[in-house]
Amino acid sequence: MKYAPGVLAAGLLLTVTGAASAQVRTTVRAQTVYESYAFDPGFTFEKVSEFSIPVGVDVSFGRRVDVTLSTGFVSLKVEPEAEFETASGLIDTELRLGINLIPGRLIAVFTGVIPTGVKVDSANASVLTPIASDVIGFAIPTLGMGGSVGGGFVGAMPVGKFALGAGLTAMYPFTYEPFQNSTTQLAPGGEIRARLGIEGPLATRTYLRVAGVFAARGKDEFGDVTQSGIGQRYIGYAEVSQGIGRTQLTLYGFDVYRGEPSIEGPAVLPKGNLIAAGLRHAVPVTSSFSVAPRAEWRMSTAAPVTSTDDDGTPLTFGSLEKVGSSLRLALDMTQTLARGVAVSGYGSWLTGEVRPEGVATDIPLDGWRAGLTLSVTR
Repeated sequence: MKYAPGVLAAGLLLTVTGAASAQVRTTVRAQTVYESYAFDPGFTFEKVSEFSIPVGVDVSFGRRVDVTLSTGFVSLKVEPEAEFETASGLIDTELRLGINLIPGRLIAVFTGVIPTGVKVDSANASVLTPIASDVIGFAIPTLGMGGSVGGGFVGAMPVGKFALGAGLTAMYPFTYEPFQNSTTQLAPGGEIRARLGIEGPLATRTYLRVAGVFAARGKDEFGDVTQSGIGQRYIGYAEVSQGIGRTQLTLYGFDVYRGEPSIEGPAVLPKGNLIAAGLRHAVPVTSSFSVAPRAEWRMSTAAPVTSTDDDGTPLTFGSLEKVGSSLRLALDMTQTLARGVAVSGYGSWLTGEVRPEGVATDIPLDGWRAGLTLSVTR
């Protein structure tokens, strides 16, 4: 299976060549994001900062073929610098191919991830723990991971004034070495996802979206030792948008339940649950400029391990306990510069607290994020 990304790329080339006679539409996006968060004394780190440059290209060949390529650069800095090294380099490169078998109704999806991401020294693996935090929600939550291939089908159909969507996809990850100074291999388990959602108007200016995802993933193996897999995941999302004059107010919420611990790169995520609620108010200032203040609250819970087997694999867990919460206040701004050219800027401030495993009290944190996005469509 190690040649699968090349096979996928070759299949993509053949598909794109066959669709070359169709009308081509291309969108290029480039971002710069910087975020920094400080922790009060009592946590392993005093401050965590991340600078990232995600880039992406979307190409549509008529109504039949859509191709998306994304990658980028990231630099992660943890203070005090005397104890932790800075990790910087490329992130993994992801390729997505969508073939409209029945335009607007049924899409075949193929994905591939090329492991171009940076790796860290095993002695500094703990620097990746804070960026995987559900409470903070970093722009780039992982660095280099192994490659993968996947595929499936996504479809939609009208149900009265609503649209019903469903999807079934599978992903097969490749075995890889997560640390740059170690040959110990990690073999993540494969994953199957089923999605179901419905959306449509509730009233003249009221729009509803509701979606659910069920995911099941196999056991991970690290150094030929079977680890506890991520097990079953349940994800629910609901959103209501209401037009108010020339503005639009959107309220949303989601819940992500993780049935068992999982290894995401070198970071280990515990069994837990994340709930969030937010609102966004889009306000057009002029015909080419708009602003959107928004706010989001998050709370994360986790179940401590109460027993393990001889290899250290968790066997039983305690009850879910709060491990952190946060409130993020943000402002988005978008300016259209010309036809098909737009620049967006955003800034946010976050406050909250975390409770690392083994610590009896909450540790306050606060920080900010700022970013700029340029989008060009031709």
